[in-house]
Parts: sequence; C-alpha cells; structure tokens
Amino acid sequence: MGIKSKSTVYLSLGSNLGDRVQHLLDARNELNADAGEIASVSRIFENPPNGFDAEQDFLNICLKLNTDLSPLQLLDVIKQIEQRLGRQQNTTNGYSSRCIDIDIILYENRVIHSEELTIPHTHFRKRLFVLKPLSDIALNEIDPETLLTIQQLLDNCSDKSTMRIYNQ
Repeated sequence: MGIKSKSTVYLSLGSNLGDRVQHLLDARNELNADAGEIASVSRIFENPPNGFDAEQDFLNICLKLNTDLSPLQLLDVIKQIEQRLGRQQNTTNGYSSRCIDIDIILYENRVIHSEELTIPHTHFRKRLFVLKPLSDIALNEIDPETLLTIQQLLDNCSDKSTMRIYNQ
C-alpha cells in the first residue's frame, strides 16, 4: 500500500473583535491540532474592514497547511473551530465584525465550484488583506484558474486598502 501524500492548502485568517492576536493564535493552534500540520505562517497585517464599517480594524494572516483532509472535511473542521472560538454566524449576506474568520484560499491546484465550497476562494484576487499575507508565504504559487502567481495577482490587485504590518 502506498502512503497517501498530504495536500497543501493555504488559509486566510482574520479577526477584529476582542483580543485579535489571541484569536489568531488560538485558531492556528486548533488548525494544527485538528486539520493538519502548519508549515508556515505569514506576518500579521492590520487593515480596515472591507465592505463595512467597524470600530476595530482587522488583523489578518495566511498560513500553509499540510493536511490529509478532503476539501469538504477541512471546511467542516474550520466551521467547528470557528464555532468553538466564538464566531457568531451572520444571518444576513452582509459582512460584519467577527472574532475569527477562516477561509480556504487554495487547495493544491484544485478548482471546486459547489454549493458548499468554492476553491480558489471567490474573492481572494480582489482582496489585498488576503493577497498581502499570502504573498509572504506563497509568492510563486499559481492560481489554478487564472494561472497567475500570487505575486502577479498582488501586482494586478485594484484594492488599495491601507495595509500595515502589525507590531504588538
């Protein structure tokens, strides 16, 4: 029997409620325990909310995860982690503040468009708060839909939000 190789996944994590740094650390630790092995983590970036007003800016990171989980299994684990860490599901389709948000950005070179899951993440190419931390750890990764590198997507991004490296 052959040994199943792990899949490489890139996740985006964000928080703008409560102890933002602690929420990111807790999510990272739970992902490492329940979803796979974290291979690398970006710096923490701080930026204003995108698409809504909030009292506190977001902290965002991206991480590279090596996992045995399928995309849907990973999504289930992420939802469980978000719930354990206190995420309230928004009943509207709008954006709102949250203690933790975890999105699957890339899963290997897979393209999935289903009712439950879209990979690559639908809006990641338009979001500096995803591309900037992602470029820290995956500059030369290829978006399987556009065939552009993360660097090229970052260079082409029309989002001009203020992004700063967060120093505690």
